[in-house]
Amino acid sequence: MATYTIRDFERDFPDDEACLAWLVQLRWPDGITCKKCQKVTNHYYIEGRKSYSCQECGNHVHPTAGTIYHKSRTPLPVWFYAVYLIVSAGGEITARKLEHDLGVTYKTAWRMRKLIKERLADEDLSGIHSSSD
Repeated sequence: MATYTIRDFERDFPDDEACLAWLVQLRWPDGITCKKCQKVTNHYYIEGRKSYSCQECGNHVHPTAGTIYHKSRTPLPVWFYAVYLIVSAGGEITARKLEHDLGVTYKTAWRMRKLIKERLADEDLSGIHSSSD
């Protein structure tokens, strides 16, 4: 099995849109069911909003809702990279190291590490989310 490298990571998750698309596929593998239309509909990405809009009625879906990424001002690729670093290190990484590697404040690194490690301890590695859909 080939090693997943930082180049692979940068290719797979270059921006928020790519990260959101990954979350959508993970959370709704059969397509997003619009809560307003009550059916699986096409949704399109809303630039800069971290959400998708239903093509039928315009209702918005927020893939980060109920996850550790919800309402965070930290870009999703930084969050995903933090998960990558923590998992790669077997959970043994300090907030100071994350601060340095991610280029965020210590407070942000500490919070990210805490939330990620809590989800890893829950053994819910699929999407690091806490709510069922």
